[in-house]
Amino acid sequence: MDESTDVAGLAILMVIFLYPYLDSFHEYLLLCKPLSSTSTGTEIFKLLDEFFVENSILWENCVDVCTYGAKAMTGKMSGAIAKIKGKAKGCSSVHFILQQHALAMKKIPPFRKEVLSETDKIINLIKSRLKNNRLFKILCDDMESLHTSLLLHPEIRWLSRYKSLIRLFELRNEVGIFLRDNDFALGEKLCDERKAVTVFDATDKVEGFKKKPKYWVDYIRNGSLDCFTLTKGFGEELESDIPADILNAFEVHLLCLIDDFNSYFPNRLHENLKGNVWLVEPNSISIKPSSLTSQEYECVLDLTSDTTITSKFKTEKSISDFWCTLKDEFKILSDKANLILLPFAITYSVETGFSTYTATKTKYRSFLNAEQDIQLQLSEIQPDIISLCKSKQPHPSH
Repeated sequence: MDESTDVAGLAILMVIFLYPYLDSFHEYLLLCKPLSSTSTGTEIFKLLDEFFVENSILWENCVDVCTYGAKAMTGKMSGAIAKIKGKAKGCSSVHFILQQHALAMKKIPPFRKEVLSETDKIINLIKSRLKNNRLFKILCDDMESLHTSLLLHPEIRWLSRYKSLIRLFELRNEVGIFLRDNDFALGEKLCDERKAVTVFDATDKVEGFKKKPKYWVDYIRNGSLDCFTLTKGFGEELESDIPADILNAFEVHLLCLIDDFNSYFPNRLHENLKGNVWLVEPNSISIKPSSLTSQEYECVLDLTSDTTITSKFKTEKSISDFWCTLKDEFKILSDKANLILLPFAITYSVETGFSTYTATKTKYRSFLNAEQDIQLQLSEIQPDIISLCKSKQPHPSH
C-alpha cells in the first residue's frame, strides 16, 4: 500500500494484494483511487473500508499490511495500519525493507548529506542535458577513460547510489575537466584534496549488512582503511594520510547507522524468522521448533521422509510456489507457510504500479481516471481474446 501525487495534483492511493492461488502466489491491483480530501490515516482507511464493503471483502482475510513509514500509515492511534488492525484481528504489519534503507539517509550528518547532494547535482548537469552528455562522452573517449558516462540512481536504492558514486569517483578527473570548461560552480569540489524475494531473503541480507558497520568501525579505530578501498586508494594517490577528523566523522556516521538499523530492524524480527527455519530448510529440523504444534511437527517429519517431495523442494523455482503445491497433501503446513511468506519484502510492485500510472496519466490526459487502465496493465491474468470476441456481436447486421 502506497500513496503518491499525480500530474493533476490528486493524492492517489494504490493497493496491491498478494494471494496464493493454485500452485503459486499472485499479485493483483486491488484499487487505485484518489483520496477525496487529505492523505491522513483516517481518509486512507475510510477509502479502503468503503471499497471492502462495496465489494463484499472481509477484513478477516487481511493477514499483513506492508507500507512505508509515514505517520499517516503507521501512527499508533490514527494511522491507517492501526485502524486496519482494529478491523482485521491478528493482522500484522511490516515496513518496506528498501524504504527503510532510505530512511537511514535522514540521519546522515549534514556534511555527508551535502556531499551526496552535490554529487547528484554534478551527475544531473551532465546526464540530464543531451548536449552535455555527448560532449562528456567525447572527452572520455579522447582521454581513453574506462567509462564514457555517469550513472543515475533512484533515491530509495542505496546499491544504485553506491554504484553511481563509484562511477563518479572513477571519472573524477574527466568530470573535473568538463565542469571547469563549462564554468559549473561545483567543479571546484572535484579539485578538493561512495520479482521472487521473500521476507527470509530480505531479512538475511539486512542481518548480513548489520554486521558490517561494526567490523568497519573496529578497522577505523585501528587506523586501517582496508575496508574502504576507494578512500585508501585516494589517500595513496595524494601521498598523504586521511585526516583524523574525517576518520572520526566516518566512525560517528557508522555508529549512527548501526543504531538506526537496529531501530528499524530489531533482532526480534530476525529471531521470529529463525523460529520458522523449517519453512526454508525442512530437512535441517531435528527437534520440534517452538513455532510448530505437535501436529505440525509430525507433518514436517512426514514431509522430509518423502523423497519425491524433498526433491521437488530443490527444483521448485521459489519457496512460495513449493508450499502452494502442498495445499492438498500437507494443508496445515501449507497454510502456515503461506501466512509467513505472504508479506511483501520489496517495493517492486508498487514502484511498477506508480511508474505505469505516471506513463498513462500524462499532463495531456490529466482528467483521465486511470484505475481501469492500470488494472489491465498490471494484471498477470492472460485474457482469452478468442472467447471474448465470440461473446460480442461485431456488428448489428451480423
